Amino acid sequence: MSASDMDQYLAILADDAVFLPPSSPARRGGELRQWLRDFLEGFTTEWLRLVHGETVVAGDLAYHDYAYSMKVTPQAGGQPSVGHGKGLHILRREPDGSWKMVRNVWNAAPAP
Repeated sequence: MSASDMDQYLAILADDAVFLPPSSPARRGGELRQWLRDFLEGFTTEWLRLVHGETVVAGDLAYHDYAYSMKVTPQAGGQPSVGHGKGLHILRREPDGSWKMVRNVWNAAPAP
């Protein structure tokens, strides 16, 4: 995401991935991909802090929590904003052995 590279970001998502953003409806399928595309084409992101907790693997599923601070700047101009949050990624081992994100849920948190 920090590279604003849609193809690279989509490569880590499972086909049936679901994002659960704060104060918004769940995003899945083509709607998720368009939502991500709109964000990556409209904003530049800079990760100020990204910390992953321990990854726990249970069979073909894995999860880890994370905390972040990021600066988002509109590509069309305007003031950047800084957000802080925490979340959870759930990953699944695919038939080819790769791991793909199947769920991403996050919410806002106070500045660290």
